[in-house]
Amino acid sequence: MNIPRFTRRQFLAAGAAAPLASGFAGFSGAARAAGNMVATTYPGTWETAQRQILLPAFSKASGASVTLQPVLALEAVAKISASKANPPFDVVLLDEGPYLAALDLGIFAPLPKDKVTNLANQSEKFTDPNGHGAFISAQVVGIAYNPTVIKTSPTSWLDLWKPEYKGRVGITGLGSSLGTAWMVEIAKLHGGGESNMEPAFDAVKKLLPNVGAVAPNPGALATLFQQGQIDISYNFVNGVLPLVQRGVDIAIAHPDSGWVLVRNSLHAVLNSGNIDLAYAYIDAALSGDVQAQMASAPNFLAPTNRVVPFSAELQKVAKDNDDLARLTLIDWKTINPQRSALIERFNKEIRI
Repeated sequence: MNIPRFTRRQFLAAGAAAPLASGFAGFSGAARAAGNMVATTYPGTWETAQRQILLPAFSKASGASVTLQPVLALEAVAKISASKANPPFDVVLLDEGPYLAALDLGIFAPLPKDKVTNLANQSEKFTDPNGHGAFISAQVVGIAYNPTVIKTSPTSWLDLWKPEYKGRVGITGLGSSLGTAWMVEIAKLHGGGESNMEPAFDAVKKLLPNVGAVAPNPGALATLFQQGQIDISYNFVNGVLPLVQRGVDIAIAHPDSGWVLVRNSLHAVLNSGNIDLAYAYIDAALSGDVQAQMASAPNFLAPTNRVVPFSAELQKVAKDNDDLARLTLIDWKTINPQRSALIERFNKEIRI
């Protein structure tokens, strides 16, 4: 079977072990114009939403401007680590796994509550106990499927193994937080977990006859639905619902083992030449108005500010912030030390 598959280089671009080229020209602290700071974002819907919502709110509140740079998490960490004294970014957006893995590098500035006042509106589960980050959103993982082909909504991750889906399943590599979170759930369903991923590898090898494509990241995985290459997979709610809005044949289902939560955070970079602007930017991202807009159509990024009401679509996942806080979190502290090895193993063993 000739299955579309991305190259190892593309897997690395999804967040594996090496820093990659992103077209970033480089901004030194000294070279930035006064009143301008540099923040990272993720390519795709994150960038669009932040440009349309967060940047105008920050500029209105501070009078400053932002150079927003799409950079994947581990690449951003690598760039900052390589230039700690004069970092290329003032604020960095990370998933929880890469953040915790980078915590000991000493590249994040503490977030003072008197500077980032909206931290007071974070519930305990969305407050960084290390004091170096602010969880600005929570992405929820569910079962993505084509409702015109699959008439009955899937109920289990194990539905992907059904023989009728031969050649129609999409998966991602472990370089993405999405792929890693899903593999942990598969391990749990087969008696393993974060500290024992062997059952997940055994199960996914048995899934291979059903796999129609391996994508490097959530965006590429969602695109496979648009292209008609797959009918069932896993993805973030905020990756699926925007496509529903655009008329794509895709829906999201609740797995019977529970929705899975991946937290996203902003961090002020140590030695930033614009530290007060960095704090103001993070504070704006946590504000009720920005969070409410980010949570609404077409973005559907779950808010972490506990006073922000959930839209009707998000209420199908969680009624409110307290309900969201009850969803399943991955133990990234256990996964991180083995993640590079898991990525390499996946790339070698999970082949069609």
